[in-house]
Amino acid sequence: ALQTQRQVAGAIKKESQFFAAIEGRGVMVGPLGSEGAQTGLEAGEDCVVQGFTGQYEFSFSGKVLQTFDQPFVYALLAYPAQVQARVVRQSMRTKVSCPTTLRRAGSEAPELDVTLVDISVSGCMIKTAELLGAVGDLVSVGIMVPVEGAPVRLALTGAICHNHKAREESAFFLGLAFKALSQHDKLVL
Repeated sequence: ALQTQRQVAGAIKKESQFFAAIEGRGVMVGPLGSEGAQTGLEAGEDCVVQGFTGQYEFSFSGKVLQTFDQPFVYALLAYPAQVQARVVRQSMRTKVSCPTTLRRAGSEAPELDVTLVDISVSGCMIKTAELLGAVGDLVSVGIMVPVEGAPVRLALTGAICHNHKAREESAFFLGLAFKALSQHDKLVL
C-alpha cells in the first residue's frame, strides 16, 4: 500500500497500491482494493508517491504517463530518476493479532490488556484503548509465544517510537523498539 497525491493546489493524499514496476520504463499504481473505481490521477500531471516497504519509508515524484480502465483501473507513472528512502525498522514485521499486556516501565500499576498487531526481532506494534505514553517513554510488554507447542512468556522492554490515534475506531497504535533483548528473547522472537 502507498499514497499518491497530485501536485496541484488543494490535492489530497489518496490511498493506493503498487502493482508493478519496469526498471527505466514505468511504475503502475492503482486504487486501494479490488473495488477501486479510479486512481484520482490524470495523464500529464505530476504526482508524489509515498509508501512503506516494512523496513523503509520512501517517496518519489513522477509524471502520470497514462491512466487505464481495462483490464483493471491503474495509472502508469514515469519511472523515477531518484527515490528518497530511509530505514525506519531494522527488520520486517509479521502481522499478528494476539492478546498482550502492557504497562509503563517501572510502574506498579496493573498491566493493561492490549492487542499485539505486528512483531519482529527489533520491535512491535500495539493496539490499545488509551494513549499510554509519549515518544521515548519506556513500557513493559508481556507476550505469550508458542515454542514447540508450549507457551513461553516474554517480558520485554520497549521504547515508544511513535503513537497515533486510529482513523476509524477509538483506539491508539504504539510502535515500539525493543531494548536490551537477551539471546533467549531473540531466539524466541
